[in-house]
Amino acid sequence: MMTLSGVRTHRPTITDVARAAGVSTAVVSYALNGRPGVSAATRERVLRVAEEFGWRPDVAARSVRGGPRTVALVVMDRPGTLARDAGFLDLVEAARGVLAGQGYSLVVQLVDAGEDVAQTYRQWWAERRFDLVVLPDLLADGPRVAATARVRAPAVLLGPCPGPDAPPAVWFDEDQVAVAALSGVAGSGHREVAAVAGPLHLRAPRARADALSRAADALGVRLACRETDATPEGAAAATHALLQGERPPSAVVYDGAAAALAGLEVARRLGVRVPWDLSVVALGDSALCRLASPPVTVVPLSLAQLGAAVGRAVLDVLEGSPEHRYVVPVSGLVLRGSTCPHVARAS
Repeated sequence: MMTLSGVRTHRPTITDVARAAGVSTAVVSYALNGRPGVSAATRERVLRVAEEFGWRPDVAARSVRGGPRTVALVVMDRPGTLARDAGFLDLVEAARGVLAGQGYSLVVQLVDAGEDVAQTYRQWWAERRFDLVVLPDLLADGPRVAATARVRAPAVLLGPCPGPDAPPAVWFDEDQVAVAALSGVAGSGHREVAAVAGPLHLRAPRARADALSRAADALGVRLACRETDATPEGAAAATHALLQGERPPSAVVYDGAAAALAGLEVARRLGVRVPWDLSVVALGDSALCRLASPPVTVVPLSLAQLGAAVGRAVLDVLEGSPEHRYVVPVSGLVLRGSTCPHVARAS
């Protein structure tokens, strides 16, 4: 309810929305819950009024009624996104385990990258589908965070925090990742190093590339960064260009296990011997990295650990006591056969 001064005197109710939209409370309930029997035009008018009023479901009341308490992990199915990562299910299961302990279920919601996200989130929130959304795969200038803010939907970000006013965010300590990777090769005498990165229009690959650049400057390493589309084919093409260039690197750091394995194959085809001519490091581990010939040196990144941190952040938000940043620590470099001390090539 709004006073003449524009100050709301109480939490908006379905009755307030019905009065402003010129319909019955039954129609509002049908529209907000996505039930049939309401025209598209009426449904849109009710959703618009609900948003303008700042109406939101009463989570506590919903719980008393026995309805499921649900958190949505909203992912996009395209190269470089979380859904394509080999450890995706590890993250989901770890987050689900933390949330289940407090009576929440976790659902994975796949969305089209071309959707009107503002409209999608507005409809979800108005229909009371979820108590909170977890948003990975953030674009550097994307609208998803702003869309959740406009409809006042609680959110947790999976990836580098976009700013002080953004929702709580969970991500790996990228500076630890970068220092672990580059200190290993720099300490072995490598000075010409390349990084094969993911799509830099996404916040997470951009943050990792920036951290590698900072670490390279601090360690006195010349770093060349190659952006890819996060597919093995993209990593292979980047590796081929690097190794055939005027100043081929003596070590390459790959953002992802699959990318590193693609790089190994390209080196083999070009007659570049790993590790004697080229050292290879992967940011992230997999069984195939351990079974490769030679086995790949890695900075392990546990998506299960990341998922558990997501679960804790979600519970903190729902309980009203969130932190702004949940930074997951990273263990050091695991040395395997794909790296060795640098030996200068004879000119």
